This record gives sequence, structure tokens and C-alpha cells, in this order.
Amino acid sequence: MTTANTAIQVNTGIKPQGLTLTWKELGYSVTNSKTKENSFILKEISGTLQPGEILADVIAGRKGKSGTVHGSVFLDGQERPIKKYASYVTQDDSLIGSFTVRETIRWAVKLNLPTLPFPTQEAKVQDMLLQFGLTKCADSVVGDVLRRGISGGEKRRLSIAVQLVKESKVVFLDEPTSGLDSAASFKVMESIKNLAAKRQCAVVCSIHQPSPSTYQLFDKVLFLARGETIYFGPNNGEEVDYFEAIGHAIPEHVNVPDAVLDSINVDFLGDEELAKSRMDKFVANWKSSTNFASAKQAVDQDLSKHKARDPSPGKVILGSNDYAQPFWNQVAILTHRNFSNAIKNILMFWVRLVLYVAMAVLMGTTWWQMGNAQNSVQSRINAFFLSVGFLAFMSVAGVPAILEDRQVFYRERMNRTYSVGAYVLANTIVSIPFIYILALGFSLPAYLFMGLQLSASKFFIYTSFMWFTLYVAESVTVFIAALFPIFVIALTLAALFNGLEMVTHGALVRENLPSFWRYGFHYWNYQRITFECAQLPKGGCFCSVPSSLGDDACTFSGDDVLKEYGYSEYSYYKSVACLVALIVFFL
Repeated sequence: MTTANTAIQVNTGIKPQGLTLTWKELGYSVTNSKTKENSFILKEISGTLQPGEILADVIAGRKGKSGTVHGSVFLDGQERPIKKYASYVTQDDSLIGSFTVRETIRWAVKLNLPTLPFPTQEAKVQDMLLQFGLTKCADSVVGDVLRRGISGGEKRRLSIAVQLVKESKVVFLDEPTSGLDSAASFKVMESIKNLAAKRQCAVVCSIHQPSPSTYQLFDKVLFLARGETIYFGPNNGEEVDYFEAIGHAIPEHVNVPDAVLDSINVDFLGDEELAKSRMDKFVANWKSSTNFASAKQAVDQDLSKHKARDPSPGKVILGSNDYAQPFWNQVAILTHRNFSNAIKNILMFWVRLVLYVAMAVLMGTTWWQMGNAQNSVQSRINAFFLSVGFLAFMSVAGVPAILEDRQVFYRERMNRTYSVGAYVLANTIVSIPFIYILALGFSLPAYLFMGLQLSASKFFIYTSFMWFTLYVAESVTVFIAALFPIFVIALTLAALFNGLEMVTHGALVRENLPSFWRYGFHYWNYQRITFECAQLPKGGCFCSVPSSLGDDACTFSGDDVLKEYGYSEYSYYKSVACLVALIVFFL
């Protein structure tokens, strides 16, 4: 996310400035698709949070597509789209599994902070490792489906550390202690509290069942039940007095949040009318309390204070198009990171490279040294058909790596770490050589074993078309996985698409291909040589394909075969242009 101050805080003697977070009559509703009625998940909650304070609980500006936000959120009295100025730590651990813990934080520092000297960057990395208890596992890989990595608790702490590298002035954390034991939860929240005080940022956490020690770290608490505010304010004993005043005394030596949640949770009463009646009473008590009046007054005072003065003296809030790094730096850093990931991630390329080489050996030994007799024409066509089809089908093996990248991209993009353009460009730069390695790994043994023309230019053409074809298939797989980020669905649809391409590309049937398939798929299908004629016993020869070389030549060319199959005006350049256009379209 764009931040008010992305520089590392150094000991300059100047206290960092923060932003006051204020929300007024904030609500969130979801419309029932059948009844068209609005169901409120949040109802008119208001409050304010000063720089350096931590609130236990929902104001992040992240909502589902089906919901509607009501009310207003302010930063220093100005209504702005909050997600442009804040960092959001998700509950899911979206990390690149092939990197170590240290490398993961190092890349986060490079992307989320302005360019710094290497020693300063490393000092920042070491500081985050220490603060979140990750020093012991610093050089362990995060882990993926093939390699066991760090534990779930360590992964949770790493996810938080990575997203707190960027020094935003407002930070939202969704279940930051999920999967952690009480001791680890306390240490994580203590680190967050120290960061909040050091950076003067407002921190909002949604949290369930915090331990007493963790609960005491918060400056304010917001209790919600069925979308309604039950209490908002300090948690230094004032909340205990409030609940006692409304007839829900909290016993001594009992965890306060647990006792409060036991009182306000009406979902298990078994009587909806009783539940509604109790909720109405809680809400009425809150709105008639002095605590509510104080909270409302604080909101109004904050808005009036900032409205009465120049909103920008001594404080700069970057625009929505600003990032910690300029565009070309983003491209350079992402290219370096993606290249390193491609080298280390076994699933991304290396497993498929082994499969491609194995398949090339299998094909080469099956179509061993076909020669140039005319009875090899169909064998060659079949070999080319299977070469393209196999390369395309095996692109689906990249789905797991693509889905992992997708999760990381969404997290980093939503926190405005880099632009979409920089991400796509960096991915393209890295993909080009690695996809060529895959194509070459298949083409070299297949071409030599099958006995195709021993010509450098012909081999280059064969390999290049395998490369372009594979790149289109990779782009299609990325396209499908981006639309359907569920492994089984993405795998099935990618396989279905490649099957459709094989059926309609013209090697199996072309002249009798129905118009729908011909014009809808065949002409843009991305899966799209001299031969010696048979000698007659009494002299002369018989050519199964009309020869452009003359009746007495007893040979015909690959161009003659293409003409016989209906490709009389075939152009390599047009084919390359079409393949490149498909790559650009799907990317």
C-alpha cells in the first residue's frame, strides 16, 4: 500500500508522525440474491484510533464483491480510500515456498522500502527476524508441496513480519495469532505493539480468544455481536466496570474477553426471539451509556480538529500511484526474485524438463530414423502432431506453482508493493529463457532420434515453433488458473482446452471439419519437409503427393505435402505472428 512514510526510521531525534484513523457509522451489508433484502454484518460502528495505539478488532476497506460498505473512514479527518494508505496482513500465509525465511524477508525489504545500502537492508532483515522470533529458522526453506519447511506457527509469524516490513501508518491484521500458542501470540503482539509505538502507526487486529497477557497489550477493544457494537473503549478495567454496570459482572481471575464473549454470544440460545431480545438490550445499553457518548464525542472532536486546520502541514500522504520503488526498479527486483524462484522451485520447470526429455527419448526411439521415403510422410505428421500435443498438455504441470504465485501476487498487489505491469513484464522476462530450455530439452533428442533433416536452420525452425507453442500453452494455463484458482478446476479446464486444440488443429481432420470448429478454433489454433517417391519395378516412380519438382524428379518437398493438406500459402512469419499475438492476449 502507499504509505505516509516508507523510509526506515533512524535515530534523528525527530518523532515520526502518524495518522489518526477514524470511522463513523460504518456498516457492511450483503444483499440476498433471492429476496433482494440487505443483511447487515456490521451496523453503524464508530470510533477513533490515535497513532501508536492498537485496537483489537474491521475497517480495512477489503470487502467481498457481493457486499456494500456504508458510512465513512477518515485519515486525519479526510475521507480517503483506506486501502490505498494502509497495509493489510491476511490470515492466509501467502509465501513463496522455495525461499528461506531470511530470503523471504530480504525480498520484502527490497520491494517495500526505498533503495538502501546493502548493510542497512541486512540490518532491517535481521531486526525483523529477531522481533518475530525467526532467527533459529532463518535459513530454513518456507516449504511447498514437495519439501517440508518451517512449522505453521513460524509461517504465521513470517507472514506478519513480511507484511510489516513496509512502514505503513495504518496496519490491519486478520487473526495475527492464529495457529500460535499463548507464548508465541504474546511475543508476536508485543512486537507489533513496539512497532506501532516506534512508527506511530495505528494498528487494528481482529482476534479470537486472546490470552490475558496478550489482551493487556491492546490500548482499546471493540466487542461486536451480530454486527452491533457492544463496547468500544479502553481495556484497562473500564470495560469490566461497564459490563458490571449493565448487569454482566466479570468474575475475578477470569480472562476478560472470554467472559465478555460468553455473555454477548447469543447464537446458541436455541430461541431466536430470546436471542434478538438480548441483543436489543445490549445495543440499547451501549447507546445509552456514557462510554458511547464519550466515543461519539471523540469521533466528532477528531473530525472537527482536522477540519479546522490545514490538512497537510508537515505531513505528506503519497498518492495512489506511488510505490516504494519506481517502475523499472520493481521490474528489476521482481525479475531477480522470479529468476531465483524458478531456479529453486522444482515444480515450476525442472520436473517438467525431466518429463519432456523422457518423452522425447520415447518418441525418438518409436519414430527412430524415419528417413525420407514417402511412406514416412504420415509418420512425420503424426510425430509433429504428438510433439506439439505433448508439450501443450504438460503445461498443466505448472498449475501448482502458478496458484502459489497468484496468492503472493494478490497479497503484494493489494498492499501496493508493485504494479501489475511490472509483475507481468518481470514474469515474461523470466519465462522466455526457461520455456526455451523446456522446448530445447524436448526438441534436441526428439529431432536427432527421429532422423529429421540435419540442418541447423531446420532444427532452429522446429525448436522455435516448439518454443512458441509451449509459450502459448503456458499463457493459457496462467489465464485459466488466474480465473479459476482451484487446483482441480484449473487442471481440468487446461486439459480440456488443450484437448480441444488437438482435435481442431487440422492434422486429424480438416476438410470435413464443421464450420463452427473451423472458423471458431482451427484458424487460430496454436498447435498447427523432400520426400522420396516409391520406385516402380519397371523403372520410374510413384509419388503419393504431386511434386512441384517435376515428374522426373521422383521426389517431393515438404511444401508439396503442406499444399496437399491445404496449406498452399503457408508462411512461417504469419504463424509466428499469430502465436505471439496469442501469447500477448492470454497474458
